[in-house]
Amino acid sequence: MKQQAVQSRLRFGLFEFNFQTGDLLKQGLKIKLGQHPLKVLALLLEYPGQLRTRQEIQQQLWGTDTFVNFDESVNKAIHQLRQALGDHASRPHYIETVAGRGYRFIDFTQDSNQVRRNQKRTLHSLAVLPFETHPADQQMGLLNERIVERLIDIIAQIPGVRVLAYNTVQRFREQTLNQQVVRRDLLVRIVAIGKMIRSNEELLLHVELIDVGDGTQLWGAQFKESYADVLADPEKLADRICRQLQPILACKVSKGHQNGP
Repeated sequence: MKQQAVQSRLRFGLFEFNFQTGDLLKQGLKIKLGQHPLKVLALLLEYPGQLRTRQEIQQQLWGTDTFVNFDESVNKAIHQLRQALGDHASRPHYIETVAGRGYRFIDFTQDSNQVRRNQKRTLHSLAVLPFETHPADQQMGLLNERIVERLIDIIAQIPGVRVLAYNTVQRFREQTLNQQVVRRDLLVRIVAIGKMIRSNEELLLHVELIDVGDGTQLWGAQFKESYADVLADPEKLADRICRQLQPILACKVSKGHQNGP
């Protein structure tokens, strides 16, 4: 039985696909896509997790009586679809390439018990993601790493807070923040993100806490420091950030214990 016979709409991450109208929406807003990418998406979503060969996609899009460059057309449709979803072939969250065979939509379904376990696990969990840095040179990269590692070390000492290790989160460097992907892949409820900019002899840093469950900002702050001072002692800046973060996180943990999962 096909997926659309079971339900007319399917939600994944920030997106929703309507099988009846062939529309793709992001947070309720319709995404403009051509007919071919939408047909490919419908085909992939019929059976998430199962391979769809390039031959199946060709048949779905053009049948047997149309003469086109199938390989180029399929590649173009997949590329446009990935762009709409904010997906990447090298690190897919939705559409996986099976080399030499075809594509599959990564299975996002979970049984209800697993969902409840994940919700309980993410209640007081936090990931401090590597900051976005400008310029993205080696020296700024080293400062980024030392500040984030220091933040993680201090936050780990807060009772009731589960913070992920730096080695776990460093792969999210230079990736566009997708709240649902972070929550799904890292199993966290809160992320700390930041942007660090060197402007002449000053270092500007903006840090914020985001609840990836609903996208709300829990806290944010701006820091302006002498670049030379931060270069000499980056942990000092991290300590300043933590002094503001700790009461916010402690309050979240307290409320979480009162409200339960």
